[in-house]
Amino acid sequence: MSSKLYERVREARKLTGLTQEALALDLGVTRSAVAQWEMANGTAPAVEHLIALACRSGLIFEYLATGRGERVFGEPVAVAEEAAHYRQLSDQQIRLLDGFETLSPRQRAGLLDLIGTGRKRR
Repeated sequence: MSSKLYERVREARKLTGLTQEALALDLGVTRSAVAQWEMANGTAPAVEHLIALACRSGLIFEYLATGRGERVFGEPVAVAEEAAHYRQLSDQQIRLLDGFETLSPRQRAGLLDLIGTGRKRR
């Protein structure tokens, strides 16, 4: 199980069987964007690109985005088929996901621990 986002992105792309260029075309980004996502010190993909990559590769979004949870949910699906489901996020949820991507790994872990603690108290 990969623990770094760039490793999980590369893993997802390889599951699609696509080159960086082909995946870039599929997701509507440049090849250099995909290359950046797969570099240790590169940029992180936007949430909508992670969603599309999760659908395309068969990886569960939570695993792809955070490294937690189940790895594979089954057969990959075409991006257009499942992406509509995730477009139903509220503005607040989208802001949270976007903000999560800007946090350092330590901040992400702290936030996830805080969320987990809140669930246990209910």
